[in-house]
Amino acid sequence: MKLFSRRAERKRHQDDPITDDERFIIGKCIRDGDIVLDVGAHHGKWSEAVLHHKSADLHVFEASRDAYDKLQQSLSDRVTLNWNAVTNCGEDMTFHVYRDDARLSSLHRRHSVEDKLLTAGFDAITVPGTTLDSYWAGRREQIRFLKVDVEGAEYDVLRGADALLRRGQVDFLQFEYGGTFFDAGVSLRNVWSLLRRNGYRVLRVEKRKFTELRQFTDRDETYQYTNFLALHERLMGPFLKQGGEIELDFDLLDRYGIRPRGALHVGGHKGEEIATYRARDISPVVFVEANPGLAQGLRDRFAADADVTVIECAASDNEGTARFNITSMDQSSSLLKLKDHAKLYPKIGVAETVEVRTAPLDTLLAEAGVDPATLDFIAMDIQGAELMALRGATETLKHINALQLEVNFSELYEGCPLIADLDDFLGAHGFIRVMTNTPYSEEWGDALYIRRPMVTCSAVGNMGRFGNQLFQSMFIHSYAREHDFIAATPAWVGDEMFHTPPGLDPLPEMPFQVAELRDRHDLETSNVANDPQLHPNSDFTGFFQFHSRYYKPYKPQILSDFAFKGAYAERAAEIAALFARQPGPVVPLHLRRGDFGTGVFFIAPESWYLDWLQELRAEAPDLTLYIASDDLQAVLPAFAGFNTLTEADLPATDLPEPFFTDFAALTLGDHLAISNSSFSFAASLLNRSARSFMRPCLSEQRLVPYDPWNAPVLLRAHEAEDVGEEFMSDHAKGRSKYKWRKLRKLFG
Repeated sequence: MKLFSRRAERKRHQDDPITDDERFIIGKCIRDGDIVLDVGAHHGKWSEAVLHHKSADLHVFEASRDAYDKLQQSLSDRVTLNWNAVTNCGEDMTFHVYRDDARLSSLHRRHSVEDKLLTAGFDAITVPGTTLDSYWAGRREQIRFLKVDVEGAEYDVLRGADALLRRGQVDFLQFEYGGTFFDAGVSLRNVWSLLRRNGYRVLRVEKRKFTELRQFTDRDETYQYTNFLALHERLMGPFLKQGGEIELDFDLLDRYGIRPRGALHVGGHKGEEIATYRARDISPVVFVEANPGLAQGLRDRFAADADVTVIECAASDNEGTARFNITSMDQSSSLLKLKDHAKLYPKIGVAETVEVRTAPLDTLLAEAGVDPATLDFIAMDIQGAELMALRGATETLKHINALQLEVNFSELYEGCPLIADLDDFLGAHGFIRVMTNTPYSEEWGDALYIRRPMVTCSAVGNMGRFGNQLFQSMFIHSYAREHDFIAATPAWVGDEMFHTPPGLDPLPEMPFQVAELRDRHDLETSNVANDPQLHPNSDFTGFFQFHSRYYKPYKPQILSDFAFKGAYAERAAEIAALFARQPGPVVPLHLRRGDFGTGVFFIAPESWYLDWLQELRAEAPDLTLYIASDDLQAVLPAFAGFNTLTEADLPATDLPEPFFTDFAALTLGDHLAISNSSFSFAASLLNRSARSFMRPCLSEQRLVPYDPWNAPVLLRAHEAEDVGEEFMSDHAKGRSKYKWRKLRKLFG
């Protein structure tokens, strides 16, 4: 752990915590007037460094109450201050404030350095949690720079910013990496892959130089202190001079399984894209052009092409006439007046104005005799009038699978929509943005929108039993929420039980290969959770029993999805009523026996539960147990000294799933102790009322506390065969594989 100690010592003894590289990044990336977020501000030295050189709109977040109070004294009149732990959920959080050095305080304990460097211990304080998505919800401005220094909780901060990152609403992002990640149980791979699949490029910053981390290998996981800068890929051209050209991105559409058949090209100009359309066998093609001279040129050029239609009109949301501004470079001509465009390109001005017809695209296609069902792709480059044109094309949009539009990040034309306006409008019509390209200027470029794709998990109902199926369903809906896709599963037992979207029979066929898991449980190395590429229109298979922090950003939706309904809700109400009649708290125990006793699925002794219950009974002498087990006769005698309930104490039920009563009981208790089982862990995720959660641990030989929303689903460090036969079933002991294992161990 020397590596992590050096990192802590560096922060402890450095008089100026802002490095030369950080100052270099500030000067390189932040401009006057930019919106800047400082997450994990401590005493605000980084924010002060920004304000020393820039007049930024700063939003500062700090979880330590003492540090926040100091920030109020030094920065409150210059920034927007927030006392929050920025993370992946909006719940109260436990924040660990280290007495030796408060700069090392974190949501995650610093186990690697506590014994040597943080010997004075910590104060655990309760802090209101928030996410960046919720903090910025409803705001349309671009966040220019996001600085994250939260001692290992960086991954959690970014998981709570899914929507901001998916939309590219953050331009630059700086984060620290080091031993804090090790303590938090996350990896650089987790963060790198999350940023990459959201369209960000990740640069290592060292000695005022940027080195891009293009591919991730195990050698990159060093846990050595490093500053990283991530920037949205649209900025690679303006920032690092690595941008390309603006052209129709059919290669990306191919990766999404979209192969256009017919195109509507609004802002036809001189029809330069016809060669691309011909190469792709896209037919028919409709060009719409408002400039009378250019429209005539299009008619002349395509007079002999029966599948090309030229319409002279300005696409809009209303029928009428308007003044059309023809500029000295005709590609900048628009229905709208120049605004910031004149500042960005002062040599381009309005040469003349002409009166043109305006009309909705739906009307124009009908007048030209073009069946909109023959068109499934729209290209639009009309200099700020895109939203007006789209509002007049709502019927046509029903047939469209993809659109490539010119977009603006500032008001280049008076009253033009910004990219967020187009996102909102097209999002309401079922589209998501999957590419943004601004190679010539940060203020404008092209964006590609596609109809929201579907992802499926055909394993649900076909791979594993109920607990596994619940996690498969939870995964596919969480993956879809993260990327704004549509999720679907086959019909499964949960359809009648929960409020999840009902399964489809049959599932739609997907044009891509199945996304396979390399590892069925490890969040740090899973090739699905850590894939830098998206997998739209794909079917996923696996158990998806990741560390539950993966699912934490979607906790409210998951609890809503997996709330009981119908006859199952009625059965749960019967259980709740039984529990309410008891004199004190009810403590459900899950004691798995029948198919347990091998590998990580060890048999936990009843004595571990009794030890914990004796401590609990000292606080609540009138507690009642509910025993959930597949072998009640074997386990009940051990708890004879307690008031106990089982399913037999409830009215008989004709529900087809015999396990449901026990599962529901586990979701309703006041305290809960489970087995090392995905079944009872899933139930604990859905338990909204329990004040404590316990699970058996082979390494500690007892029950240990856990947080259902911040823990591995199964403890896998040890297996029953390695620890002792008292944790094994008779069947497992009799296996020849185990007998040979014993002999090898006995004779070396």
